[in-house]
Amino acid sequence: MFAVVLILAQVSAFYGAPGCIDLKKEFPQFKIPRKPTTETDGVCPLTKTCCKLEVEMGVQDKVMDGLRGVVGQEVNTARNTLNTVKTMTAGTMTKMMDELVPEDIKSSIDIPKIGEAVWSYVMNDITAYNLTIEVAVIGSRLLFTDKAGQDLIDMTECIIRELGLHATDAFVAIASIVENELEAPKTFGDGFAVAEKILNSIKNFEAPDDCTYGQLLGCPRCGIRMPAVCSDSCTASANNCLSNVYQQSNLWRQWVESLVQLVDAMVLMKDIKVDPNDIVTPDLIEDVTHDILSSMGDVNFRQCRGVSKRSVATYDPEIFRSKRQMSEGALLGNLLTGFFDSYTLNTNACRGSSSKANCWTGGELSQSIQSNRATKSYTHDLEIEAADALNQYVQKVDDVVSKIHAKVRQQRSMVFYPEGYNSYSRSISLTYNLTLHLLALLLTAMIYTV
Repeated sequence: MFAVVLILAQVSAFYGAPGCIDLKKEFPQFKIPRKPTTETDGVCPLTKTCCKLEVEMGVQDKVMDGLRGVVGQEVNTARNTLNTVKTMTAGTMTKMMDELVPEDIKSSIDIPKIGEAVWSYVMNDITAYNLTIEVAVIGSRLLFTDKAGQDLIDMTECIIRELGLHATDAFVAIASIVENELEAPKTFGDGFAVAEKILNSIKNFEAPDDCTYGQLLGCPRCGIRMPAVCSDSCTASANNCLSNVYQQSNLWRQWVESLVQLVDAMVLMKDIKVDPNDIVTPDLIEDVTHDILSSMGDVNFRQCRGVSKRSVATYDPEIFRSKRQMSEGALLGNLLTGFFDSYTLNTNACRGSSSKANCWTGGELSQSIQSNRATKSYTHDLEIEAADALNQYVQKVDDVVSKIHAKVRQQRSMVFYPEGYNSYSRSISLTYNLTLHLLALLLTAMIYTV
């Protein structure tokens, strides 16, 4: 047995220490000895080392990449949760459209497409102007019976889109109503862009100049048979190096709180009564009708003849039915809070540490690093951008919530509702009335030209 140990020792002395050999393979661009020596210009507090300063920096950078990976994984989890919220809200949007449309016309309206169009507007994929045109196109099916040919339907949709290019005053007037009535949902959608800036800032955090995590976990790779890093030392170092992350996590919490506040206010909107006649006034109808009629001469009817059959997006309602619908801000808050917790990140960053008595504390690492290590400058550009976006968003949410609460207070002060007032949650709704008004205008314009 002794002979075997002696042979292994001689082989190790000839070929070199395993740790040093691994470093030579990992960093072939550097000259690394096969065995630890006392000759080094590095800062690792080791009596013998395989690394000079340039190798130490390479090893420490890889360790820091691992720490950034821990934060990146948390950011990805937060993004996945945001995507879940988007899916839930998109499902709620489609469900809301289904509740708004009266039963007698549901078979003639592509409800999922209306929900998708509204959601696209909420998420900034299309403008209010585009949404107005899309609702008019989708709702144009009300003009036809089941016996209508697809060519006629396609031509009508083409004419509506052409009118959108020419009757700009009419569509702008209706789009302004859309912007006003959908201000709260649109503000909700705008919040995701703010969240992305915060997450991007957190992911690209800058460690402070006195961060020792890279050295604490990197230096043992330069020695031979070093014990594992002590858990307490690792946790303290990770906590310090991630101080910028924990500072910016306050931005995330503020964003969640603001979004929860907005959602709680939006829940109240479904019981607010609205008189469509106060919004779609006779003067508006007259102005819109005049603009559409005066623009008919600019419509290229020939282009709309024989137009190819439109493509219809596939829709599986079971996708949304299987999702839990968002009902209150508390549900949203539960989904989005808890990210970037110091305990979780520090624990994940120190999984390889040890609590045994012979663990390595890092020695004089913290004292030597400040005077010898070249550190990156600590910049706040992304954090400043995220903080500015958050401040603007919080102000916007406060404004929208104040408007909603004012409408609720006004409604509660009313003893009765005049005939014709309808709830957002009823099928005969503002959205339905606006759609029918617009379709009536378009129908009038087409009859006028016959």
